[in-house]
Amino acid sequence: MWVKQKQTGFTIVELLIVIVVIGILAAITIVAFNGIQARANDTRMKSIASQLEKALYMWNADTNVLPKGGWSSTVAFNGINCADGTGGWIYKSAYTCGLEDLLLSKNYIPAGLITGAPNNKGYGTGTNGNRSFMFYPCSGNQFALYWSLESPSASDSASITAVEAAGCTAAPRVTYAMKAAKLITLN
Repeated sequence: MWVKQKQTGFTIVELLIVIVVIGILAAITIVAFNGIQARANDTRMKSIASQLEKALYMWNADTNVLPKGGWSSTVAFNGINCADGTGGWIYKSAYTCGLEDLLLSKNYIPAGLITGAPNNKGYGTGTNGNRSFMFYPCSGNQFALYWSLESPSASDSASITAVEAAGCTAAPRVTYAMKAAKLITLN
């Protein structure tokens, strides 16, 4: 005579339900983490932009000249300024003389500030923040500082629109995926 034993354990349906629930929780966690990471990167970018702005004001007050350097700069840094050039990427290895050279010259910014920034994911080239900040002359003594963001807010979008309305180039937004900007007036 066979005695039927009572089996214990989970059915396949119960196991599948548990696996689906765990999968849903994992997906929610990953999405939440990605949002937090994007906000942290954007906060870092805004902080660096603020440091660059302050450094520009200090450099300008000490030298009493307007900055040059950027995409057309062909002459090495002369200790005070770039001899030629207009605007472009800030990091120093992009050009013969760039804005980073000016700001590093008297320790207005720490070495590695630009390369320590999050990458410009909208532009897709460059590494270590090298393509995350731009600086262009607008008119007279007005300049625009542009930076990339992953998740720009409405005020970030409005900031770049305001800079463009003041007569600054739209190329950083259109061509290089810059998402925020600040108009800087120097002496």
